[in-house]
Amino acid sequence: MSCAELPREIYFQNHKQHCAFLKPCSDCVCDFCGVDVNFGYACGVCSSFIVCVFCASEEIERTKLLTWTPPAPILRARDYSYRPPPKVEHFSHPKHTLRLVRESDDVGEDEICHLCNKPVIGSPTYTCSKDAIDCERFYLHKTCADLPMELNHSLDRHLLGLMPRPDGHLCAVCASKVKYAYACDNCNTNVCVFCGFEQRVIYHEGHHEHNLTLQREAEFKCDACSVKAQDYSYVCTPCDFWIHKTCAFAPSTIPAPAYHHHPLSLIYSIPEMHRYFSRNCAVCSKLVERHHWLYYCHKCTFFVHIKCSTSKYPLGLGLSVWFANDIGEPNLVQFPLSSKESLFGLIVDQCRKLQIDFQGEGENSFTATTTDGPHIIEEHWSHPQHQLKQLHFTENDDDDMDSDTTRVLICDGCIQPITAHHPCYYSCVRCEFLLHSFCATKLPRVFPSEAFPSHPNHSLVLQTVELAYIFVKCGACNSATNGFYYHCETCDMTIDIRCAFLPSRIKHESHKHHSLVQCPPSNFICSASKLRVIDRVGYACKSCPFFRVDILCAFYPSSIKHRYDDSRDITLRHPPFFHEGVIYCEICEEQVNNQWWLYHCSESAHSYHHNCLQWHENVKLRSSIVTGAHTLSMVFKRTKRRNSPRYICGDCNKGYKCSFLIECDGCGLLVCLTCFYNFMALCFPGWVTWAGILRRAIKP
Repeated sequence: MSCAELPREIYFQNHKQHCAFLKPCSDCVCDFCGVDVNFGYACGVCSSFIVCVFCASEEIERTKLLTWTPPAPILRARDYSYRPPPKVEHFSHPKHTLRLVRESDDVGEDEICHLCNKPVIGSPTYTCSKDAIDCERFYLHKTCADLPMELNHSLDRHLLGLMPRPDGHLCAVCASKVKYAYACDNCNTNVCVFCGFEQRVIYHEGHHEHNLTLQREAEFKCDACSVKAQDYSYVCTPCDFWIHKTCAFAPSTIPAPAYHHHPLSLIYSIPEMHRYFSRNCAVCSKLVERHHWLYYCHKCTFFVHIKCSTSKYPLGLGLSVWFANDIGEPNLVQFPLSSKESLFGLIVDQCRKLQIDFQGEGENSFTATTTDGPHIIEEHWSHPQHQLKQLHFTENDDDDMDSDTTRVLICDGCIQPITAHHPCYYSCVRCEFLLHSFCATKLPRVFPSEAFPSHPNHSLVLQTVELAYIFVKCGACNSATNGFYYHCETCDMTIDIRCAFLPSRIKHESHKHHSLVQCPPSNFICSASKLRVIDRVGYACKSCPFFRVDILCAFYPSSIKHRYDDSRDITLRHPPFFHEGVIYCEICEEQVNNQWWLYHCSESAHSYHHNCLQWHENVKLRSSIVTGAHTLSMVFKRTKRRNSPRYICGDCNKGYKCSFLIECDGCGLLVCLTCFYNFMALCFPGWVTWAGILRRAIKP
């Protein structure tokens, strides 16, 4: 070995307690050969230990020759490219031939190797080829089967042989109990199969500062995987850096994992470009810490814990019983719904189903306003001041363009669009008040108790807001609405139409293996948005305790038409959504997390936050009010970016990032609803008078 190839640090076999460093020496004598030393290895602690470079080179070469270094069992346990022979014979099981364990074999996670006493799960392993009862749980690592029968070790001057040891024998290096060991009976020396070949000092890419030193088995929290466990370890004492031996020898790549279509690379922290969001393991769905080691696919922005990297389970299900599919429930409604227009169809279907469940086939709805659809409704309970005339929707009704936005006919009852799928609707002859024919004549005026899963104790009465600019808050989704709603007088609870007719149990594309059950309002972390939900109804999986979808996220349709091109669909994507690099939302220009739900257009490669494309509020922006010199309209204003300026109320000067405001069509003045209500109350005292004047002020 040339001087240029000498390592900077070395542990000598006869001076294992400390590391020796290569450095200039003066007035020193080599402890090995006795010659003067000008440049050699000196112990950083024991100033008397000096070795010249010639003796050090011979020691390094001698160690290489005397120490046969096979791949350690833990190393080979994750060597996915390795293909061992199918059958072998081994002295530890002389009665029968050993065969390689097949994928179809039922090997428990607690099964251990007969020779090294370590778990066999996840590594090439042999078992007995016969079905004898006394051989039923015999397993042998492939690496253990390849161990040499003899080796030299610094602890003993004799050749050590691999042999079984009686109970009570301990390894002379790590003090662990041994079943098989490299032993010398003359000297009573026993060395376990791990210590026989250990690399006592290693350099690891995950810790560039110093070399790591092997320590005996102890319980500690690993700085690589963050798991607290009893294991051998590699330690950097100056940095207080401590990792499991299994983590130290984790393979740099996993060529063909069972849960991903690309190879995975071992990285030692999350790349800076992906630290904008918290990240979760694709196998167990738990948080991936920023500075811990993990496996990563850069093509897909895909992360997996080291401890999860050998999983055979599907993505995101971890160790849950994913085999228990809800095969026996074929009639559950499939979410997400196909489009925004599909929600009204669901309301109609669920209302009819509810009618059958509570009154039987062929009966009229509970106490519906009308059982048929008259051409003219003289006085509807929700709009008694004007007649309602029955009309039929055509595509021309819905294509009126206003600058770059499309005017859509919205029902004042359910706040859903009127489309060709349900073309019959009623329109006020004097104002822009619209109702689906179903909402006008078929909605039950009384919602029976037990019909709504999240409020089963009392019946609910159908009501509507007194004014177009007055909102009520839905007790299920916590969203505002100015349409029809069901109200419980006893609890003072309000449920809007879309929430009232949601199924109690659904299937969802994002969680295919189990159905989801509607749960009462509570606080939880939504599995779709990853946000904390406060006092809202959700859909939860009874088999997977951490999966729960906010009711508002359940409303997101599976596809939305492109704003300027109807032929292009923007589809809802659930994780895993594989994408290389960083994704930005085309609306707010903020980063999009590919581990959350998002909308994506494959043709244009554009991505969107789900809540940038589809907002939650269940409010109809109704027609104008004329007051003096101003023509006022209610508008919804939302800042596009985090640092965008707020919308300022022209009266109270309060700023709003996301709110309904009153805007003057002429001068553009914005007024918040609170100031608008106060202004109208001053101008028109009394609720009844105010309501009447506002109704008459609506343009015909």
